[in-house]
Amino acid sequence: MLEYAHKTHPGCTHTHNEDSVGCDGEAGLWLVADGMGGHAAGEVASRIAVDTIIERCALGDELQAATLQAHAAIVAHADSNEAQKGMGTTSVALRVNDRRGEVVWVGDSRAYLLRDGNLKPLTRDHSFMQLMIERQHLTEEQARNHPRRNVVTQVLGFNEPQPDRVETVLQDGDLVMLCSDGLYDELEDAQMLEIISAGGSLQAQAGRLVDAACDHGGRDNISVILVRYSNQDADTLQRVAGSALGAEQAAPPDSEKEPQRAGGLPDQVFWGIVAALVVFILFLLLKGGDV
Repeated sequence: MLEYAHKTHPGCTHTHNEDSVGCDGEAGLWLVADGMGGHAAGEVASRIAVDTIIERCALGDELQAATLQAHAAIVAHADSNEAQKGMGTTSVALRVNDRRGEVVWVGDSRAYLLRDGNLKPLTRDHSFMQLMIERQHLTEEQARNHPRRNVVTQVLGFNEPQPDRVETVLQDGDLVMLCSDGLYDELEDAQMLEIISAGGSLQAQAGRLVDAACDHGGRDNISVILVRYSNQDADTLQRVAGSALGAEQAAPPDSEKEPQRAGGLPDQVFWGIVAALVVFILFLLLKGGDV
């Protein structure tokens, strides 16, 4: 069973929201896209990405292929709209099939996994800061406040992005969080974990995360999706199957049942009828001989 909640907010310093979120619970697909480009182009790019990925997945595309289709759709739209030249967007998407969770992303929107009280990132940012951290030029704490912390190295709509992919087998109680950088730029992982762990409904948790990011400055648009997996349905099916198996085992085996012939008559009744018919025929023959 999957349950989810989402919230998006323009933040405290922007007049409009260039983030887009997509939730298709029936298809097991959730997305966050963080647009950029100005002149309202960022929100156009992020919405094209979300809509295209959902549409292409519904047509049978793999998630990485659908993400590249979104890139092509953004490029095509920008080419035909001069005012929106240069628009682009990040994208992070979660697709769940049975217990398999697949995450595909481009840019620095993230996916986190909360399991057994530990919150860890599933994605690796396509960003200048991530490269600096990996090359040990900056610590993670220094990167959080660096003036180029929002410079991304891959986005949909520019050059030739290469979507990354990671897969995980979900366990009972797992929670996957998708978010734009407006959330994690304001809150450290420990703070996000504390907010989620405070309990309440998923919608309440999503609301508290966005509110906390705003309280810490809200310098960018803020979007979050929370998806929680439970194997309750699987457990129920297993108990039902077990009950049916127990009932079958409790029934007497065929060798202990009274033998049946076609038509459902027991052998004793069948042969009794045959004997009665024989006696009746003999009676008629004898009576005929007396005449």
